[in-house]
Amino acid sequence: MEELRIDAKHLGVQFHGKALGQFTLSMGIAVFPEHGATGEILLKAADEALYRAKHSGRDRVNTA
Repeated sequence: MEELRIDAKHLGVQFHGKALGQFTLSMGIAVFPEHGATGEILLKAADEALYRAKHSGRDRVNTA
């Protein structure tokens, strides 16, 4: 996920013919069964990790 985050910075994304410029990714990761035994619990754990990443300055990967 860290490699994906870094690679995203180097993409040349365009929308309607106009360059959007550099963008960043923030991600939250949860792993079965370490962070939860059901899809619902895993999704909640990943979501919480995502919001920690955003509140910590964005452009980062956090695990549950």
